[in-house]
Amino acid sequence: MPIVTAYEDTPGGHDALVLGVQLARLTGLTAVVATVYPTDGLGYSAVARDPRWRDKAEEVALARFGRARELIGGNALPEFAPLGPGPAATVLAEYAEESGAAVLVVGSTGGGLLGRLAPGSTVHRLLPAARCPVAIAPRGYRHTAAQGITVITVAYDGTPEADRATVLAVHLAGRTGAALRFAVVAASEADVPAATEIAHKGIAQAPTEIDALTDVVVSRPGQSVGATLADLSERTDLLVVGSRGYPTMRRILLGGVAGVLVRSARYPVIVVPAPD
Repeated sequence: MPIVTAYEDTPGGHDALVLGVQLARLTGLTAVVATVYPTDGLGYSAVARDPRWRDKAEEVALARFGRARELIGGNALPEFAPLGPGPAATVLAEYAEESGAAVLVVGSTGGGLLGRLAPGSTVHRLLPAARCPVAIAPRGYRHTAAQGITVITVAYDGTPEADRATVLAVHLAGRTGAALRFAVVAASEADVPAATEIAHKGIAQAPTEIDALTDVVVSRPGQSVGATLADLSERTDLLVVGSRGYPTMRRILLGGVAGVLVRSARYPVIVVPAPD
């Protein structure tokens, strides 16, 4: 089960590379850096048959991998996987499924504030296609990433989606040695007791060998649950959230809290898809 990073030689690609290598190093899983062959606008079937295009595409892919090696520096080199031709989101989602990826890592390529998530068009198309958890690195993560991941936060509300997120968060915490925080949002002070009960339901799922704590956060007036979770005051190195889906569709459907987090969180977010 590798950690697969979708890479291109852009600032967002560099951010994804840093997060992907970090997750692989801390979990002990294999790191795979994947890049999708560029297209030339002539149609995928035509360019795939054109040896001149393929030579150029391979040249571009090798140049990207060379740049990735430079950025990784002295860290253990990952495996490199040139993919395509084809639509980047589709090709990456299919490769992640075929390789049994534990997590598929992407960067923020859209416009937005430094330090915030800002997914571009490829990421928006990738998320509904992915059948494995997808991690999104915020803009500038290559400059701000810490050496370790010490706190993993679960966006928890007692739903099956939150329980699925908890399973992955527990797995990551067990492999990285991070503490696990169950963040539950209360709409007002009056809702704190009920939110605390929900948080206790979450923490009961954590093994005793993992440091786990609850964090009931009262949102500001008019602030949504997603906006509250996107800007937690307590330290969060990684936030895990579950995605709602249809019973017959194991996909990431970005609505509600998950959608807000993907667009605006100030730390890496992993979105866990719905089950089969």
